[in-house]
Amino acid sequence: MNELPQIRKNVKVIVTGGGGVGKTSFLNRLVYDNFDVKSELTRGIDFFSKSMKVNGSDINFVLWDFAGQRQFRRLIDDFVDGSVAVFILFDLTRISSLENVEEWLERLKEFNTMPTLILGTKYDLVDNNMIIDNYLNNIIESSIIHINYLKISSKTGYNVKEAFDILINRLSYLQK
Repeated sequence: MNELPQIRKNVKVIVTGGGGVGKTSFLNRLVYDNFDVKSELTRGIDFFSKSMKVNGSDINFVLWDFAGQRQFRRLIDDFVDGSVAVFILFDLTRISSLENVEEWLERLKEFNTMPTLILGTKYDLVDNNMIIDNYLNNIIESSIIHINYLKISSKTGYNVKEAFDILINRLSYLQK
């Protein structure tokens, strides 16, 4: 008797944040375990695909990389529908990029059941910054959305896999 092929489920994840915070570098490290120092800014929307087994099921994570420049932000509303989770990135070396975190949280508020992970990028370039941690903890505590926060380095790979593991663990319907 022939065994039926297992159907692979596609899961849509949004990756957003301000321009130049490291979204594409994060995705390159996550998907290809690669870091390109010459990475260019995303224009509009790009996507990456990461397939893996989760609890015996084949899952294809389609990770949508949204350009952070203001002129592209209106596009996100058209692409959020059907997404199951969101990564919001900011640059630990540019405090001003934190403003975008609150803006994205506000924009995604109507999707408050989506697991949300805030990722502070370029951890390899900073000392431990308690001011940023305290600021983000205040945002997280006042949010109606359940949010996780993690510092990552796409250059070294620090916490990149852990961020994705948190996402998978937060997607309860993938758990058996």
